[in-house]
Amino acid sequence: MISTTKAVIIEDEIPAARLLKSMVEAIRPSWEVVVLPGNIEESVEWFNSNPHPDIIFLDIQLSDGNSFMFIEQAKPESMIVFTTAYDEYAVRAFSLNSIDYLLKPIHKERLQDAIVKFENLTSRYIKDFNENSQMLEVLQSLSNTEKRYRTRFLISGVDRLFTLQVNDIAYFYSENKETFAVTTS
Repeated sequence: MISTTKAVIIEDEIPAARLLKSMVEAIRPSWEVVVLPGNIEESVEWFNSNPHPDIIFLDIQLSDGNSFMFIEQAKPESMIVFTTAYDEYAVRAFSLNSIDYLLKPIHKERLQDAIVKFENLTSRYIKDFNENSQMLEVLQSLSNTEKRYRTRFLISGVDRLFTLQVNDIAYFYSENKETFAVTTS
């Protein structure tokens, strides 16, 4: 099952929000696009009671403050494309979860570039995750607080490698920068 990409637009100027929504829907008709009120309080409230979208198109200047306050409060798990008429926030914007910074008026080509960038980052992440079949095992082992110890060692012999079970080892000792295992037998 292919999941639909969910996008949220947070913009305090209603005509700008409608225009951006129609531009995104024209570029990616399969996306689900939601426009939130362009203020911090209501947007944070929405984020606290809904699953976070895949991507946020976020105006920097909102009606009750700047979007950095929204990010601090909502802690979005989404990728962010900042949309603004002000370029002085660009450096700070990229220190967050931002993938692009679109200056208003937004041009369709730049919006499409940002969407493609988002899709490339997302597909690369999914590909990397799926290719590394041991990723889930690693994550589970990191979350497991119980200590696990080795049960065997791979030992270098004169002309071959062999496995030595921990239960068979009496002790270890080091001599001339080499470590030796002495077995019980």
